[in-house]
Amino acid sequence: MIALFYGCTMSQNDDVWGISQEGNNINIQVGILKQNIIISDTDFSTSLMSVAGENILRIPSSEIGFSIHKASPNQQPEGINYSSKSGVEQSNAEANQTDALSVKKAKDEITTNVQWVDSIHISNKTIGGVFDYSGHDIFTPEQGIQRLTVTFKSNKKLKGLSFEINYEIYNGHPVIRKWIKFSNQGSQWVKISDLMLKQFQFSDDFSDRTLLTPSVRGVDPSIVAFSNSTASSGLISVSEIPSKTRHMSVDGSSGYNPDFFEWVLGPNETFESEPVFDYAFSGNSYETVSDTSSARDRCVESGFAAFMNTYIIRPVSENKSVAPVFCTWTNYNSFINQDNMMVAADIASQIGFGCFQLDAGWSDTSPNGGWAVSTTNPKSKEFPNMKGLSDYIQSKNMKTGLWYSVFINEQNADKSDKEPVLFSLPLIRRAGGLALSFCYEKSRQKYVDEIVYLNKTYGATYFKQDLSNICYGDIARGHESRTKKESYLRGLRGLFATQDEILRQSPEIWLQLSHEVYWKTPGPAADVAVLKHVDSYHASPNEYWGAGNRSKLVDSTWDFDVNILKKKLRIGAFRARKIMYSHRGLPLERIEIFGAATTNFKGSLSADIQDRQICSWLMGAPLSYSGDLTSLTPENIELYRDRFAMLKRLDQQYGIYSNFQFSGVPAPTDDDWHWWGKLNNDGCGAVVVLRGSSGKDSRSINIPWVKVDKKYKLMGLFSGADLGEFTGKQLQDGKLNISLQIFGQEIIEVSLK
Repeated sequence: MIALFYGCTMSQNDDVWGISQEGNNINIQVGILKQNIIISDTDFSTSLMSVAGENILRIPSSEIGFSIHKASPNQQPEGINYSSKSGVEQSNAEANQTDALSVKKAKDEITTNVQWVDSIHISNKTIGGVFDYSGHDIFTPEQGIQRLTVTFKSNKKLKGLSFEINYEIYNGHPVIRKWIKFSNQGSQWVKISDLMLKQFQFSDDFSDRTLLTPSVRGVDPSIVAFSNSTASSGLISVSEIPSKTRHMSVDGSSGYNPDFFEWVLGPNETFESEPVFDYAFSGNSYETVSDTSSARDRCVESGFAAFMNTYIIRPVSENKSVAPVFCTWTNYNSFINQDNMMVAADIASQIGFGCFQLDAGWSDTSPNGGWAVSTTNPKSKEFPNMKGLSDYIQSKNMKTGLWYSVFINEQNADKSDKEPVLFSLPLIRRAGGLALSFCYEKSRQKYVDEIVYLNKTYGATYFKQDLSNICYGDIARGHESRTKKESYLRGLRGLFATQDEILRQSPEIWLQLSHEVYWKTPGPAADVAVLKHVDSYHASPNEYWGAGNRSKLVDSTWDFDVNILKKKLRIGAFRARKIMYSHRGLPLERIEIFGAATTNFKGSLSADIQDRQICSWLMGAPLSYSGDLTSLTPENIELYRDRFAMLKRLDQQYGIYSNFQFSGVPAPTDDDWHWWGKLNNDGCGAVVVLRGSSGKDSRSINIPWVKVDKKYKLMGLFSGADLGEFTGKQLQDGKLNISLQIFGQEIIEVSLK
């Protein structure tokens, strides 16, 4: 008997989920995925990791790796007191059509009151000399979930220190999730570093690697697929460790970045790591009429996506939908005021935007006037009636969005030595502001209170959170972080804690984190960790292709070549597709790509380019558009309005935003044809088709994601053409043929007949 499981072929013998013990061996079996762990006083390793009966490891792998250091003298590391001397000075910059950041760092002259001595590295080979195996427990923390906890306690060398490794399995999913918890019940202050949670060495037959989230700017990916050469069998490896603190290599190891992680444990303190997990896939990889459909890709878009949405990623309720979003940053820049925002809101409402977001420039930053500082007070001159403006936006059937930064006004900041300061030390300065610390409870509470206040006072329900501070470290006296390296993870966890608390108090809010607040500019790609706590992530880089003079509204002084602007607008649309596609291991409707320029200079924003934007941002959801709304012609406004109304109907009818299929069809290109699906479980919804600068005038379009035994009706929504009725088998076999001009596009509605 053969069963189809989430795009993976499974035999009846593999339909087993459970954890069992045989002597020193712990056997974990979750469908097609099996792991055998050896546990003793002298060894703690995985002897076998198999997918569909085939061992994928080259050699046995150590189940743990970390270093322990003792504090000398044995006391708590102390932070530093306030000094007006800067640690970091930030200022805006621009490079290659995107935002950049100019940073000047002072020489690091921080001294500490302790040294770290007697370092010991622990692995499966050395564990017996330091830790004794204390036992394990297998239990059910909640229905459908089973957990194995393996405990080790230190011998005399590190008296009172223990750790437990947790393995968790989920009924119906071929996945094993793992994390570690340290506990210090002794009197010695210690530091943990070099923490690795997984150190697989895959066999040569399973050495093909596919990144399912990007690896950019020195930050490792959070999702990588390891497979055989045909991508018919393998593992999708995932790390829930955030941002730059993550280490996830393409050789199979996963843990914390040793350059940006360490953790101090005092007496009676604990540290629990973020989890990592592996999701198995196995099945046939076969040729379609247009490309290859691999078991890996089908698993990513089905079973793996279902597991992520059910157990890992923070859910978003349907009534919080904000798409499409208009952001005021491009062309309006920080020079926004009540008058020009009311004009823009009128146009945005005509177009059909669901959210109107006021970017930087609305909040009072006096006496210095730096736009980077956030307060809860609007600029009195520019925004004499912020509540009235917000009410006006909402009267136009749009949600109010506000920009908010992690910088507070330096002149108003309390620098008393009596209590810990609210900002990070060494100082992080930007445009008259100091970076707020996320490693201090009172700072976090201030951050939460102010966003909740803005929500309650002005009715704002969308918040773009911006600017970087965590990446520069914080060791202020009285803050939770005891070393600079420790402050990176503490800061990121503190940021997440604010998001959780804001949403607890105001669940109607849509929280967006920018790549800059998550590390720096340009910052990291979206990862698993961030989407566990926020509604959307503003992925880097910010780009302004085709926006002309990106800091000003269109006027008579502009001198641009219209054809060059058109070309740049197309480039922006293609780059948006590429960035989204590189995140395909994550729910794309939660990834905000900046750069759909709603700026028209002498016809640069033509109808075909508007449709290019609509299609490109529909790889996920239309988040976000930005540009000079006053430059739009009535024809521009009418076309946007028609297209956004169409998307709204499709999403209400089929849930297109929350679906994305890419297996068995060409990957994104701007040279030839490519397409993707936005179909629900019945195979209904939208298929988006684009042609690039070349390719044939007509093309067979296969739709692999429909149901074979159903009949479908297809309509071309841009062309208005009735494309006919087809069986699911005919659509899978590419019996649909459509024609497009160069740089043409079409959205095909697929419905049940």
